[in-house]
Amino acid sequence: MNVGTIFKALAGKRQKDAQGVQERFILSIDGGGIRGIVPAVVLARLSDHLKSLGDDKPLYSHFDLVAGTSTGALLSLGLTLCDIGLANEEGPAIPVTEDFKSGFFKHGTMTIGYIKRAADPQLFAKLYLDNAAGIFSPKMRLLGPVFGSRYDSASLEDVLDKTYKDAKLSDCLVPTMLVSYDSREGQGVMLSSYNQWKDMAASQAARASAAAPLYFQPLHTVSPEGREASLLDGGMIANDPALLAYAEARRLYPDCRRFHLLSLSTARPPYRFNPKEAPGGIAGWAEPVMRIYPNAQYSLTHMVLSSLEDVSLTRVYSQVTKEKIKLDDTRPGSLNLLLEGGDKMWEDNKEALTAYASLLSQREDFTQVALAPAEEVPLIEGT
Repeated sequence: MNVGTIFKALAGKRQKDAQGVQERFILSIDGGGIRGIVPAVVLARLSDHLKSLGDDKPLYSHFDLVAGTSTGALLSLGLTLCDIGLANEEGPAIPVTEDFKSGFFKHGTMTIGYIKRAADPQLFAKLYLDNAAGIFSPKMRLLGPVFGSRYDSASLEDVLDKTYKDAKLSDCLVPTMLVSYDSREGQGVMLSSYNQWKDMAASQAARASAAAPLYFQPLHTVSPEGREASLLDGGMIANDPALLAYAEARRLYPDCRRFHLLSLSTARPPYRFNPKEAPGGIAGWAEPVMRIYPNAQYSLTHMVLSSLEDVSLTRVYSQVTKEKIKLDDTRPGSLNLLLEGGDKMWEDNKEALTAYASLLSQREDFTQVALAPAEEVPLIEGT
């Protein structure tokens, strides 16, 4: 049996093994603009904790699906892409081996590929700190945002282009899904590394998922089917994409019996409103309706996920600051509070997060990872 035949056989075995995996892990990251600093810090702490357990595999490789909305989409792509505008995590690529049989009695082990290093999670928060002021730079307009978006989309696009470079969605190293909304069709759009949108530039997909109305212009593009599409912020349908992520994972892995879902919030405070304390009509309800809507989304998502027998939900949320920090608040004091808030959210949820990390560290199957062939992996002395 020659090497080519062995590789072909092992590829078939890998596909078959993937179908038989009984447990899958999902990462879901909320939207929230500059508050993305909070889950960025949590991801860095989670990566560090896995290393303290002796697990040196890159964080992304532990997940079967990574999903994000808006700022969560930016983090999702940062986590699952390599060789972009963020330095890759240090360390050698991790070999993945399979046993094979040659003839009736000869057995052996072959390295079928390598788990590549991707962008270093320790740099995610710095990405926000370095670019926040540029992204949220107000337009110089006579009437401000009354007849246009508040911020210049070109500034956001410049940061995304520099961050994701020439990467496409299909370059993600594990299945990755970003949430957007097509206003022309009146429906949600899942921009993923494996569906009909997979050839979309990662920077454009991130731009689409983060096109918050009033803040940035929609992304006007052409769909894979050839029709015009106007893509808006995924928060229009799911600022917390956890339920959509579960539904997608259920479709990708129909034979799975248990989904371990880690859902990271951006520490958006819950909204409570007493109609008795406000006048009726437009004056009393205009702002509350806008704020009740996303709060109701969160509530529905967790109600449904908590009721599903095949889901183990770890929702990570904390009230990390006393003051409200808006999604475009780039004051130095606010940024520092968000950095501290990320550490606080880790500490407040440490028991749940470390328990989840323990499950991740026990994982032995990595059939969901796009492996690099040996010729693409540079040799490192001592490895």
